[in-house]
Amino acid sequence: MSSLVTITSKFYDESGRRVINLNVKSRYKGSTRENQQKTDGKGFFIFQASSNRTIEILAKPPNTNDYTVFKTINSSVISFITNPIKVYLPKTIEEYLKENIKIPQSKTVKNFFKVVDSNGKVMTNFPIQSRPKGKKAFERSTNKEGVAEIESSPNREIEILVLASNEKFILKKSVNSGNGSQQPILIKLDEPYDSFKSLSTITLLDRNDNKYIVEKTNVEIVVQDSKEKNIITTSNGKITVRSHIGKWIKITVYKPDGTPLKSLDYLPQRINESSVKLHLDVDVIIGSTAKNEPNINKPITESIECKTCGKSLKIDINFIKNIAPKAKAEFQTALLQLPSFMKKYEVNSCRDLVNILAQGQIETESFTKLRESLNYTKKTFKKPENIYRISPTAINLGFKRRGMGEYTRQQKLNYIWSHLADNDAAYGFHLYGNDKYPNRDYRGRGLLHLTHFTSYEDCAKGTGLDVVNNPNLLENNYSVAIETGIWFWKNKKNGKIVNLTASESIKINSDSITTSITRLVNGGEMKLNERKIAKKEIARKFILKYGTCK
Repeated sequence: MSSLVTITSKFYDESGRRVINLNVKSRYKGSTRENQQKTDGKGFFIFQASSNRTIEILAKPPNTNDYTVFKTINSSVISFITNPIKVYLPKTIEEYLKENIKIPQSKTVKNFFKVVDSNGKVMTNFPIQSRPKGKKAFERSTNKEGVAEIESSPNREIEILVLASNEKFILKKSVNSGNGSQQPILIKLDEPYDSFKSLSTITLLDRNDNKYIVEKTNVEIVVQDSKEKNIITTSNGKITVRSHIGKWIKITVYKPDGTPLKSLDYLPQRINESSVKLHLDVDVIIGSTAKNEPNINKPITESIECKTCGKSLKIDINFIKNIAPKAKAEFQTALLQLPSFMKKYEVNSCRDLVNILAQGQIETESFTKLRESLNYTKKTFKKPENIYRISPTAINLGFKRRGMGEYTRQQKLNYIWSHLADNDAAYGFHLYGNDKYPNRDYRGRGLLHLTHFTSYEDCAKGTGLDVVNNPNLLENNYSVAIETGIWFWKNKKNGKIVNLTASESIKINSDSITTSITRLVNGGEMKLNERKIAKKEIARKFILKYGTCK
């Protein structure tokens, strides 16, 4: 059997600019079997073939009906990242994308609704739901004037639902959106303000998601509007807070030495809430906190016994600094917890450790970014079509989810340019939002960039971490970022990743399973070559430090 060679090609348009996210294929000349991919973020198309074979490289530029052969090569030609096989399209991307579509007269319209109680009292920060008539609703809150802004298509029947004291949303107003209106439409509740008293049971957690159980902990509760203040004492890590829906509360926990921790703000959104978790800026150390020190200088780490080679493995800070020199010192220290979480989720092999670090290095840009950036700027992308092409399926699902599924292509492009370009938060909610949790998005976060609401939801169930209500935990809490990554590694497609590492029988510094793992972690093959390089380099450093894995 002939050996496989790696071929690195890179696509350019007529102007010499790299072409990203382009549909491409490779095949042996005369064969019907094809390898279909997309060019990565730098325009690379990397694939493998048997040596000394005639290879055809095909592409399907935007708005074309079929794939065209743009390059024919012999697979024995030498290519690599710094010297790729260059494939040129005969036109610029703008020429391919050029369309004569009339801009519609109308885009979206905005209507405003003001919510008051049965006595006319303004209901601030009050939860309501909106939906196109008969469609799925999503939740939002009124502002400090009691007003909520609803954006929709023109002349669309929309329905407004409000929270009642029985914890259910009831239909309160049906209107036609028309051409929009700046004058708020009044919604009057059937019940008075006092019917919406809230009772919240809050669990206090430290930065590492441990319960903050410290004997006789004093907690100060301040209702911010009225400045009403109460001091309560707890020894079980839980507090009960009484207030009203929509009233901001400031919670301050005091350490045993009497010094306050950083205050936290909490906004009740339901009459009874029992699963609220608040993370304090402190680490718990054996039933108390370190006096005058919110950080643990040397975390406890565990060793794991490799199920493949049987050796006890305990990573140290020098190894971490060697593979993650750009990471913040706090994150470097947190990565020492990897063995603990691997042991917790039964991910016990040297090969898992090396592959996790390799994939994490690429996902987080050398362990520096635990949050996926979605700030697609007009300056960089020039026109909405270029943003739309990056994730058309996800963008279309966002339009459908938000009641704008009937938009024409041009209406979608106009919306992208007016509302999503240069707007990281709006783009994040559009692609990765969920109607049940407004003002949150479920973009890629954490060590392995956990992505999509269903993944966050499954992770919350599997780990007990409140990442659905607090998705930012994955980017702000290093322990959560790492633990969720290991949970994902163990559970992705019923353990397919750990099955891959367990079945690998060749040297640990091989990249034989990197492509398969990348598809499971990334959902595609983005930066595949960089991942292969990272795997080999981290494996080399691992072997040098701890020896190879049999």
